[in-house]
Amino acid sequence: MKFGSHIFNLNRFLWNLVGTIISIATLLVILLGVIGHTVRDYTVELGLLMYIPLLPLGLWAVFWDLFRVGRSLPGFRFGLTFIGLGIIIWGGLSMIGMGGNQSHFDPSQQISVLHWNVHWGGEGKGAWKSIRHDIEQRHPDIAILSEPPVQYRLNRLLKHKGWSIIKHQNTPSNVLAVCSTWPLQLERLVRIREAKGMIVVVTVRGQALRILAIDGRRNMSRRHPVLSRQVLPRWRTPMLKDIVRTIQKSTGQTIDIIAGDFNAISLSRGFDAFAEVSGGYHLASKFAHDWRGTWPSFLPLYDLDHVWIHKRFQGLRTEFLTNLKSDHRGQWVQFQMPI
Repeated sequence: MKFGSHIFNLNRFLWNLVGTIISIATLLVILLGVIGHTVRDYTVELGLLMYIPLLPLGLWAVFWDLFRVGRSLPGFRFGLTFIGLGIIIWGGLSMIGMGGNQSHFDPSQQISVLHWNVHWGGEGKGAWKSIRHDIEQRHPDIAILSEPPVQYRLNRLLKHKGWSIIKHQNTPSNVLAVCSTWPLQLERLVRIREAKGMIVVVTVRGQALRILAIDGRRNMSRRHPVLSRQVLPRWRTPMLKDIVRTIQKSTGQTIDIIAGDFNAISLSRGFDAFAEVSGGYHLASKFAHDWRGTWPSFLPLYDLDHVWIHKRFQGLRTEFLTNLKSDHRGQWVQFQMPI
């Protein structure tokens, strides 16, 4: 009896120890996430902390504290639950769009832009057919495709929509393509650190829209050579600074739309300048009634794909497209052309 009591007490001690370690680890990760989302990518190391997703972290904290009947923090019953709820609210509000308003706008002056990383045509049998169908159903005036499929697979979409196309380069693994029924012209390729870019002019109803299409590299920054180059994200500040400089150098020829797979979350400090440069840009995803994450498509924790629309355009509205044949979600953006 005495021996059994000792075993029981030992098991209870070990369980409490494990619970305490998990609670401390949860609090530590929450602290790191708060630092990352507050300070953001001021340095490479802090930039990595931005990628700690707050919403699932908050859900875990609430679940764990309820599982322990609110005894995760000594002297503060259900304290971890309250902390978790705060993190959930913060994470949710930062990643859910506030919606757009298109009332009192002329439908004949509206234009739609679709951006989607289609993952080389998708994975699995019938993948590209399924993705192509989703694109066709949206009837975009302009489609900006990251990682488009090879030309012979693109041709069916182009033929069905009556689109012409401009690609970043004429290679089988081309990273960018801009398509439209309206006249297209490649203005120039753009040199951007850690990314590929091009400026394409689309003439819509006699108005020239200049699009800066971007494809950011996905591997780890060279400033962390000892860590995995395939898993950890790059420091995006150099890329975003180059994009801002490109916009600034386009004086007299305003960039109207910036779109692409940036492989950078919107929290990145480099995006702050987008709100002011050359008159400023709206992040289109914030005009959606939806979760703004785009990757991975089955659990979109991170908003890596972005469409920025110049502030001279009004009536923004955004919808997201989810097709698990691609690892990214697409964005369909509608706005009002100035009269």
